[in-house]
Amino acid sequence: MKKAELTNLTEKYIAGTASGEERFKLESWYNNQLNQNTLAGEKQFDEEDQVGEKIFNKINQQIDQQEKKRPGRYFYRIAVAASLIAVLGFGWFILSKRADLKKINKSASLIKPGGNKAFLTLADGTKINLDQALNGTIARQEGIQITKTADGQLIYTILENKSAPAKPGFNTISTPAGGQYQVTLPDGTKVWLNALSSLKYPTAFTAKYRMVELSGEGYFEVAKNKNKPFKLKTSKQEISVLGTHFNVSAYADDAEIKTTLVEGGVAVKNFNPQATGLLKPGQQAVFQGTGFKVSNVDVEEYIAWKNGFFMFNNEGIKEAMQKLARWYDVDIEYVGDFDGIYFGGSFSKHNNLQETLKILESTDKFKFKIEGRRIKILK
Repeated sequence: MKKAELTNLTEKYIAGTASGEERFKLESWYNNQLNQNTLAGEKQFDEEDQVGEKIFNKINQQIDQQEKKRPGRYFYRIAVAASLIAVLGFGWFILSKRADLKKINKSASLIKPGGNKAFLTLADGTKINLDQALNGTIARQEGIQITKTADGQLIYTILENKSAPAKPGFNTISTPAGGQYQVTLPDGTKVWLNALSSLKYPTAFTAKYRMVELSGEGYFEVAKNKNKPFKLKTSKQEISVLGTHFNVSAYADDAEIKTTLVEGGVAVKNFNPQATGLLKPGQQAVFQGTGFKVSNVDVEEYIAWKNGFFMFNNEGIKEAMQKLARWYDVDIEYVGDFDGIYFGGSFSKHNNLQETLKILESTDKFKFKIEGRRIKILK
């Protein structure tokens, strides 16, 4: 990020006039710089140090000014500090935690983050480990060429002068714990798969609808085709679109199914009990077993995973830890009662697990103990 843009975003952030996208961009930049410098073992933070210190100096000035106008100064300072931590997220809060993070990097048993890992199962049953397959063309199917790229993408290309099969087969791409992958379908639709997810789709869209099936979580950028609507099925729902960008989280072990619309429009239909929800950009439909609840949300929070970040906004500790478990391929054990504990913040998915847990531990809401690939959460 250029210095002028950084300065502008920082000033807007401090003044409270930054948009949700601008806040996320600044926090993401800061967290990314923090992670890169920590991993590189640099002695000092230069530009980001100045940004962080400038923000906190401004915050303290604002608090002091407000205290002169208000009774009960001690409680006011506590309230403001708490709200600032929630708004600014862990990226700013851990300015004093860098030494701890650097010590963690020296550990011999670091649990590394996930990466581009997936398995492709072809219509004939052939299973390809994409993590081990060479880049380039990995398969051909009835007029379709399947290519793997170096940056974790699977691309389907319709070959010239080839007609689509009358009855196309179905392929399935699935990610393990600690895996993610991107696939471009034959119609040009792009799909990002999160960890422990799978997508089943035809090798050619010859039916009335472009139908695919999802388990887990995926972000979709659907290619427009008014004559052939795109439909996504999960175990309990069906989503109909023409051309749009949206995210669906439908893990079998989650209590809720969440559909978040970024642009365009979608209709969400539940199978049992029957219910329908229509979404506009910036809205989310949450199905909890009896019906839909539609509300306005900050979509950046729900697609942050696709952009390389965890982003929590007053999220329960168990829900947050479940996301970490999927990405780092670990088991979580709770020692004590953690109901009613919430926190917020954003940080890079490229951190080692120890770094991430240390950041969370800095909230003083819990401690952790690592035993192999089992993480114990302690009071």
